[in-house]
Amino acid sequence: MLNFLKELPSTPGIREAMVGVSQREENSLPVTDFSSGNVGKIVNNLQLFSNFQIEVNKELIKPLRIISEAIKKGLLSSFYPIPDGLPYSPTGGTDSAKILAMNYFRKFHGLPLSDDNLERVIVTAGGQQALSASIKSIKSGTTIFMPRWEYSPVPELVKFNECQEKRIPISDDLSFDVNFLKDIIKNDSVLYLSMPNNPTGYTSPKDLGAISEIMLKNDGGVIWDAPYIFTILRLSPSKAIYDKKFQNEILNDFKEIASEYYDNMCILSSLSKTCLLTGLRLGLATGPSKWIRSMNTIISRDNISSPTTSFLIGIEALKLFINEPITHEWLCELVANRLTMLIEEELPLILPKNGAYGAFYAIVRTKGMDGIKFSNELVKKFGIVTIPGNAFYGDEIDAVRVSLVTTPWSEDEQEWARNVRMFKKALE
Repeated sequence: MLNFLKELPSTPGIREAMVGVSQREENSLPVTDFSSGNVGKIVNNLQLFSNFQIEVNKELIKPLRIISEAIKKGLLSSFYPIPDGLPYSPTGGTDSAKILAMNYFRKFHGLPLSDDNLERVIVTAGGQQALSASIKSIKSGTTIFMPRWEYSPVPELVKFNECQEKRIPISDDLSFDVNFLKDIIKNDSVLYLSMPNNPTGYTSPKDLGAISEIMLKNDGGVIWDAPYIFTILRLSPSKAIYDKKFQNEILNDFKEIASEYYDNMCILSSLSKTCLLTGLRLGLATGPSKWIRSMNTIISRDNISSPTTSFLIGIEALKLFINEPITHEWLCELVANRLTMLIEEELPLILPKNGAYGAFYAIVRTKGMDGIKFSNELVKKFGIVTIPGNAFYGDEIDAVRVSLVTTPWSEDEQEWARNVRMFKKALE
C-alpha cells in the first residue's frame, strides 16, 4: 500500500534535535540545549515589555469577538511576559499543537484517531505549505488526476515534481465524470481535488466518495484539500443562502466518507478561511504516517522552524474554534449576500446545479474573449483586477475568477455593490 509515495527522505539532524528539546520543555523535563542557532532564546527569560495591554472591541458581533480574543491571547503568549514568539519552534508543530490538530480532524472530519496518533498529523505554515509537501512526497512519474476546474497552483506543483497530470472531465452541472476515471485509472496513482472546489464552489460528498472508492480499489491515494468546508451555502437559481442545517448535513456526509477512506487519504485544511486569519499562516494536515513523515521532512529542509508567532496566535484561534465553531457564520452570511448580488445582476456565472456552493469565488464567462486577454484588458481600461480562468481550467477558457471577499465589508455593502456594477458595465 501507498506505493505511490517516495521512499522516506532522511530527516535533518537539527530538526530531530529541536523536536527533542521542544518535547522535553513541554513536559517540564530538564534539558541542556546545545542543538541550534536558536538566538531568540537568548532573551527568553527576559521581560521585554513592562506592560502589554490589548482590549477587544466589545461592540463587535460574537464571531468577530472570538477571533479578536484569539489574536489577543496569541499576541500575549508570543511576547508577554516573556517573548516566546522570538525563538525557533519545530517544523510540523509541537506535540500540543498536533493534539489540537488531531482534535480538529476528529471533530470536524470524523476521523477515528487518538492522541497517540500524532505521527498522522502535521501543523504547517499555511495550507499551501501542506499542499506543496503532500505533492512533493509522491514518486516522480506517478499519474495525478484532478478535476477539469481545479486550484491553479496544483498543476505547476505536479509538473515540478515530475508527475503526470490528467484532468477528469466535468459535466455542465460541474459534477465529475466518475466513469472516465474508472476507465483509465492505473494502480498506484493519486487524485487531488479541492472540495468545496476552488474556483467553482462545487460541493459534493457523493463525488468525493465515488472517486475515493475507485482510488482505494486501485491502491491509489487521495489528496483532499478542504479549507472551505465551513463556507458551504445553499444555492438556488435566484440566490445563495447560508443555511446552518444544510451546511451541517453536508459536513456529516463528508465525515462518513473521511472515516471510511482516511487510510489512503491526505486531508489538508486551514483556519484562515474560517477565522479570517489568512495572513497568519496556519495549516493542518492528516494522513497515513508515512505520508505525514515525508511531508515534515520536506518542509524541514525548506524551513528550519515554524513561524513561531503565527503558530502561537493560530493555536489560540484553533482552540476557540474547536470549542465554539461559529466564527465562520458571519462570513457565510456575507459571502451569500455578495454571491446573490452577482446572480441578481445577471452576470454570466458558471455555478453548480446541485444546490450546494462553497469557497469565496465565482467563475464569470467573458463572452467569447479568452480569459487572459480579457483580464489584461479589464485592468488596463478599467482598473478591475480578476484572475484568468485558464490556469484553473488547464486550457484556454473564456472565463475569469472573481473573489467575493477582497472588498472590505461595510454596513450597507455599497462598495461591493458599486464594484459589481462597475464590473458588469465593463463586461458589457
